[in-house]
Amino acid sequence: MDIIEIRKIFNTGNQQEIEMMARNILVHGRSHEYMRRLSHCADEFNSLLSIFKPDDKDYLALVYIFADHLKEIKNGACACSIVKKPMYNSPERLSGILEILDEKPDVDNYGIRVHTRCLACDKEYESTTVESGFGQKVIWNDLPYPTY
Repeated sequence: MDIIEIRKIFNTGNQQEIEMMARNILVHGRSHEYMRRLSHCADEFNSLLSIFKPDDKDYLALVYIFADHLKEIKNGACACSIVKKPMYNSPERLSGILEILDEKPDVDNYGIRVHTRCLACDKEYESTTVESGFGQKVIWNDLPYPTY
């Protein structure tokens, strides 16, 4: 998906389509190169958001998260910084951004602990996926040093 397709979806004004577009980008097939290319359009993407009222922000949460992330990348952040965003970011969903190094059960928290490394900047993370309410949540921690 490129900025032309994104612009078309925004021009429909259909909030559900716009939210699904952001979800699709955030969940499927991201790579550092793809996010870097999209980040060149961060200002335009954010100006497209101005058509919405402030009370639409809750429903369009992923769209706003995506817009914020594009700005960060444009300003020099690595695409792996998405792990700090308040959304469901499982390591599997970030396969074009992170490489899974190790996976093991976390018996104490009834979850799964995954050690990953960014494919671009080599920053390492540990995530724990745990049951939460009617679904799951992922807790991310930066690892202080590479474990090569």
